Amino acid sequence: MPPVLSPATQDSPPGGKATTPPVVATLEPLSREDKEALNTRVPTSTARRLKWFTKHYEYTVTNVVDVALQELFARHGVPNIDSNGEIVE
Repeated sequence: MPPVLSPATQDSPPGGKATTPPVVATLEPLSREDKEALNTRVPTSTARRLKWFTKHYEYTVTNVVDVALQELFARHGVPNIDSNGEIVE
């Protein structure tokens, strides 16, 4: 599988194209763990980029969003969940 690229590092230099970001995570195969609906709205440009990414790399939106959120949580020190589903602080 191709690597997942962090959008936080895709800054465009002035007058140039976006640079290629480093590899930061990989998407896991589909799993049947418990899932909860996450309904949100994003700017049209973000939705189009997500659609391109999922089509180009053959990933699901669910997996891409999960990896992105996990990276965000790790970066900001959000506690993990214990075996009872509670936040570990």
